[in-house]
Amino acid sequence: MHKRFLLVLITFLSACITLSAGSTIDLGESDLQGSLSGILEGTATSDGSFSLSLTPDFVVGNFAFQLDLKIKGTFETDPITLDFDFSGWKPPLKEDGQSQSEFVISVLKQYSSFIRYAQWGQRYDKLYLRYGKLSGITIGDGALINGFFDTSVSVRMAKPGLDIMLDGMLLGIPFTGFEFLTNDIFEPTLLSWRIFARPLYTSTSKSLFSELETGVSFASNPSSIYTTTYADDSALVSESRRLISIDMGIPILTWESLKMVFFSDLLLQSPDGIATQPGVATRYGIWGHWKSLFIFNTSITVPHFGIYYADYFDTGFESKTYAELKDSIVAIGTNRLDAQFALNFASKGAYFTTRLRSDYANGAYSNYRFLATARIDKRLLNIVSLDLSYEKLYPTSTGEAFFDGLSTLRNVEIGATTVINVKPYSFDIGLSMVFDEEANSTLEVETAVRISIL
Repeated sequence: MHKRFLLVLITFLSACITLSAGSTIDLGESDLQGSLSGILEGTATSDGSFSLSLTPDFVVGNFAFQLDLKIKGTFETDPITLDFDFSGWKPPLKEDGQSQSEFVISVLKQYSSFIRYAQWGQRYDKLYLRYGKLSGITIGDGALINGFFDTSVSVRMAKPGLDIMLDGMLLGIPFTGFEFLTNDIFEPTLLSWRIFARPLYTSTSKSLFSELETGVSFASNPSSIYTTTYADDSALVSESRRLISIDMGIPILTWESLKMVFFSDLLLQSPDGIATQPGVATRYGIWGHWKSLFIFNTSITVPHFGIYYADYFDTGFESKTYAELKDSIVAIGTNRLDAQFALNFASKGAYFTTRLRSDYANGAYSNYRFLATARIDKRLLNIVSLDLSYEKLYPTSTGEAFFDGLSTLRNVEIGATTVINVKPYSFDIGLSMVFDEEANSTLEVETAVRISIL
């Protein structure tokens, strides 16, 4: 009884200190929009430990950021004592043999974890910068990075990623642009950039080819290895491939904030320990966007030489097994058809994506795949976070037609992790449903309940 009373007291005091987190507070600045809102949660365990977490949002003009503040501690009921642990707020101690630069980086790592994200502008603006976990990122026409989400950490955890889009005019270089991203500025497992230009563009003469855009993209995983074990227990270790795309695009529709482009890509993949030959392919299609809200691309990829991996840097690439990597190879003589449509409500932290894929070879279509995802990483109604996926596979043995197959549950996988807040409780729910070729399902559910405050 005493523990329950003390927990209620802790959470009540926290709510008072944070001035009703979850409501908007006017700080008196003319350009302050939705100034401050957030979620305060308190949890306690039977061993006498507790934690408080506050994630306030701030928006000032084009600049928005969210903090991720945590306090831990312990409590006793006889006598009633309360001890806070602020060790996570203190700078780390310098270790023996640690250089000054390594120590500075360790300090930056610790304090940067207090920032969940910081953002200036929106994607496709003349200047866009975002620090934080990558969500729904497509570079250029999507040849190398297409709708990428960083799932290496849970939805509620922060990660120091960086995403930049820059109009060359801001640097005095007209008709050019630059994109850059990394999923971790300290220990990157994904680095990618793109440089593009409109070499025939002039301000006095307008023609179809004056809008021609050419670009070069690059992507690599500087610290990833893939390992598999064979029957003789020998292990295969491979460094990541380096991907290059040389692209050319001509706008076929430009209307206010809507843009559609016909593109062609020359795709190159360096050899590695798994594939000793480089991969060469071409890709053609249409891509476009309406502001940063709606992004789509449709394409045909044709391998020409070596071993070519499709979706090499797809969402979850860090956890790919060797078997999954091998399955992503597109054989020479096969055309990969792909279409992706994404709605990104970045300011609300909500992302919805649909992707369709198929292979075409010898006059027949095969290897259909339909994937739909919904991700929410900011409070939306009672949903604190959500990661939902629906995947439909079409094995050749079933003979299902694409649209007919969507009406069945055969070979369907549904996965979801969500945090739902119903005052004063917070429910962590994990769900996995796998349906076989006969639509028989296997269900796994994991739940946890915590006390929280809004």
